[in-house]
Amino acid sequence: MADYVQGTVTVGTTATKICSVDAGTGGVAIYASAAVVIGGAGVTATGATAGPTVPATTFVVVPTSKGPTDLYGIVASSTSTVSFAYSPI
Repeated sequence: MADYVQGTVTVGTTATKICSVDAGTGGVAIYASAAVVIGGAGVTATGATAGPTVPATTFVVVPTSKGPTDLYGIVASSTSTVSFAYSPI
């Protein structure tokens, strides 16, 4: 049985890597202290390359069907403390 991988990252106004996961993990659990936009390395907070937003103080599971996958986050202003957890294969 694999242990969980977990951590906390401070996300600011430039794309910040939250975590890297392998295929088959089933998803990564995310909790953000302030709204954070998630996506790939080129994610932006607004415009054509903006990803989905994880609302402040909300728990979500981001699917990870392909891998390895690097998940990034960005905020429009200030910072957000983002916690994550997943079970590796």
